[in-house]
Amino acid sequence: MNVLAIGAHLDDIELACGGTLAKAAANGHDVRMVVLSQSDYANYRGETFRTKEQALREGHAAARELGVRDLVVLDNPTKDIPYHSTIVEQIEEHIDDFKPDMIFTHWAFDTHQAHQGVALSTISAARRHPSILMYEPISPSGRSYVGFRPQAYVDISATIERKLSSLRAHESQYQKYGDKWLEAIQARARHRGFEGGCDYAESFEILRMGLAL
Repeated sequence: MNVLAIGAHLDDIELACGGTLAKAAANGHDVRMVVLSQSDYANYRGETFRTKEQALREGHAAARELGVRDLVVLDNPTKDIPYHSTIVEQIEEHIDDFKPDMIFTHWAFDTHQAHQGVALSTISAARRHPSILMYEPISPSGRSYVGFRPQAYVDISATIERKLSSLRAHESQYQKYGDKWLEAIQARARHRGFEGGCDYAESFEILRMGLAL
């Protein structure tokens, strides 16, 4: 099976579905991560929190922790990835090339503007694709005025440590948010695992789901 995960920034995918991708890779499936920006970041005061070189180095290290060798990083603006035909076509190119059986992307109601732009662009790019799951937002994703609906669960009990290791590989983010960040991510996975009848899980909202019987 070909699994395609699409995110706005280096660390978004690991945060939300890293355990799922690590499990897919460990089970012999082909996994591609497509990140729409090189993810350097400075705030409005001009303070730099992550350089382009640092983000790329951390992103590739994180992908290795998940067992994913196929990481593609595009060069759109970190903060401004719009719902636009140019972004749609960038994603569509990877769908045509990789021919995924399953697509993971941001939740469409994430209030981070770049996350939302990627989600909506993915939905348009995959308009003919039968299986799209939107992954659950977690800080630093933007909080929404709409409630996320966990509808599909993946048991990541065997890969939770790989997920956490991949996030530690994002050293700039780990230094910024600290151990409480990882503790919260692990607690979320524990909670979703309780709902799904396992130790740890990641949850997804279903946009479309094709079944091969």
